[in-house]
Amino acid sequence: MTARPLSILVVDDHPLFRAGVVAMLSSDPGMVVAGEADTGKSAIEAFRTLRPDVAVVDLMLPDLSGDQVIVAMRSIDPLAKVVMLTTYAGDASARRALAAGAQGYLLKTSLADDLVSTVRSIYAGEQRVSSEVAQQLAEHSADECLTEREISADECLTEREIAVLRGVGAGLSNKQIAQRLGLSPETVKEYLSNAMGKLHASNPSHALAIALERGFFR
Repeated sequence: MTARPLSILVVDDHPLFRAGVVAMLSSDPGMVVAGEADTGKSAIEAFRTLRPDVAVVDLMLPDLSGDQVIVAMRSIDPLAKVVMLTTYAGDASARRALAAGAQGYLLKTSLADDLVSTVRSIYAGEQRVSSEVAQQLAEHSADECLTEREISADECLTEREIAVLRGVGAGLSNKQIAQRLGLSPETVKEYLSNAMGKLHASNPSHALAIALERGFFR
């Protein structure tokens, strides 16, 4: 008796890239693309209707983040199997996705080699993470703000610390950041100092670069 092919839902807002993912999966005789979506909300509805064996979801969608989509899918089906696709190798983005319930986290640059095997592994109950991302996770596993007690990487940098770093990225002074956030310049300086300490940065620009690389900004 021939085994039923795996049904896959593909979610990405770039039509050409999505078509490429569909083509890669469809080339395997043991898989069938049951549906496609280009927004987070349409992905959730498609998942609710189709109940695919595996959902392949882009991290950055126009209306919702990929981890928000995963949480919604798993509220529909706690056993939902999801592979996150991304261009970001940062450990913070990966930790958010894995904490949300993703079983796979793949860089888009490695899809040609890893996509089909990852989908099969995820369906079989395994977890798969691109090697470059796994290295980032290992390098920062001992960070005081990313211990096993924490539920997400966002807790490493608080919302205020991230907002202050955004101001640094916009070229604002501490006084201008304070005015934008409704804080005192001294408080902004404290938030900035805390962020630099957590990221082991030597100056504000260094902290901003590390935060960007690790994926703290959505």
